[in-house]
Amino acid sequence: MSQALVELLHNRVLAEEIDELGHFSVPFYEARAMIASRRLITDLGCDLEALAVQGMQLTLVDAYLRNFREQFEGAPIKVCGGVLDVSATRLRIYQELLNAEQLELSAAFVYEFELRSTGIGAAIEFPTSFLERATSARVNWPEHGQPRSIDLDREPHALTLADAQNLDLAVTGPRVVEPDECDDGGLFLRDRFTSLPYSGFDDDDQSLEWVFDTDDGRRLGLADLESRNVLYDLPRVGEQIQVFSSNVQLGEKVLQRAHWVFNLATEKLASIAMTVSIPLDLAARKSAPIPPELRAKLEAQYHPELY
Repeated sequence: MSQALVELLHNRVLAEEIDELGHFSVPFYEARAMIASRRLITDLGCDLEALAVQGMQLTLVDAYLRNFREQFEGAPIKVCGGVLDVSATRLRIYQELLNAEQLELSAAFVYEFELRSTGIGAAIEFPTSFLERATSARVNWPEHGQPRSIDLDREPHALTLADAQNLDLAVTGPRVVEPDECDDGGLFLRDRFTSLPYSGFDDDDQSLEWVFDTDDGRRLGLADLESRNVLYDLPRVGEQIQVFSSNVQLGEKVLQRAHWVFNLATEKLASIAMTVSIPLDLAARKSAPIPPELRAKLEAQYHPELY
């Protein structure tokens, strides 16, 4: 029998959580989803602190987010969630972020976790007692919270480092992974892996502005509707990483973009991210067609074969 979603978190949007588009920023959505995920897993009997002492860490390996409605400073929000599926080594969780007063859906998350060893990152089986409780706590995946444009059953299009370089897809220069980004063992912080595609940007590096003025006097911002981040191999302190990106789908109002993060020390993929975005009219607070001047920039980086 399917169970109901359970409330895991309830608080308000803070002023420092508002981004340049004037609304609740995605990294803070993700932070709440991580806190809620850990609470759900703990409530189901998986003692994460005890496992950490034994050298095992909960690791987010696949993170999907779909945005529905903007939230603003002071909005009361809550996160509700439940287990979609569980196997010996992988747990899939569904969560909803809602405005607690208006009872409107703001965002939906599908997060997949593994237990991995602290040192080498190999997957480890979840405790049997947890697997039993998680299986009995499964929920149905609501149709309204399922992906619209990103297929979670489809492997992202992987590139080699040589392919990315030959196609001239670099959007940042190489950068060194710093100690404050890593755990005590020197591994990039697991909970922050979704930040990898957006790290290392300097103003001169960015090939696409997120807030801009159009030739006809409107101020637009690129707002994400959906995103997915898949983890392959976390970098370590002192190693160099570099971000490569391409536009892979272009519509009248919608842009889909892929981001490949490479560890230059190993030439391995660290992560792949996909984002589906729209131009948001910041005065009218509604979507707008991609303006001609932006479309010209997008088409210069357009590789539909990499979709």
